[in-house]
Amino acid sequence: MTAHVANDGMTFVLPGASRANTAPRRGAGLARRLGAAVAWLAGLPRRQAVMEELGRMSDHELADIGLARADLPRVFDPAFVASRMLARKAGC
Repeated sequence: MTAHVANDGMTFVLPGASRANTAPRRGAGLARRLGAAVAWLAGLPRRQAVMEELGRMSDHELADIGLARADLPRVFDPAFVASRMLARKAGC
């Protein structure tokens, strides 16, 4: 029995594939982190505007949308958003 895929450490090479395409690019992680930082900075004014608007709401208005004043610092936390979405689905 022969294998059609060769294992070279952590790189898998398909028959007929060029090894130049399988080599990890240096700086790819840095570029991804830099892009994430730029995206975070670009979204900062929008997040600040949302936080200001939520801060101006009364406790009753916040309760109407399912938030408490203590939840406001976590509004943009992905884990918090996911837990709120699960709670909404369970409540429906």
